[in-house]
Amino acid sequence: MAKNFPLKPAILIAQMQTMLAALTKYTASYTPVSPTIADFEASATELSSALQNQAQTAGAAEKATKDLYAARDRSIDLLRRMRDAVYAHFGKSDPRIVEYGLDTLKARRATKNGNDSTTPPQER
Repeated sequence: MAKNFPLKPAILIAQMQTMLAALTKYTASYTPVSPTIADFEASATELSSALQNQAQTAGAAEKATKDLYAARDRSIDLLRRMRDAVYAHFGKSDPRIVEYGLDTLKARRATKNGNDSTTPPQER
């Protein structure tokens, strides 16, 4: 076993289980006074259950995120459909659509360089 213990709980649990197996196998030749085998087993069990709890909580968080994204997608779809319905009813240049949070379609202007999009380009 290394001098530094791993911070990852799964690896730590595996090392604790290996230590427990050895302590159980060689109980006749070595029984630690402090910490006791019961303390060590309790700590391993506590760590294992905390890891399982964290995994279940992460699963719940993942489900909550998935539900949030699904609700967001449904809302975006409804908002698009409602926007299209308002545009279809009022038109894109009606000033009343501003009250719905939509922008009116501005009339096109000629560009500064004199090119007008309505006139075809001249041939030389």
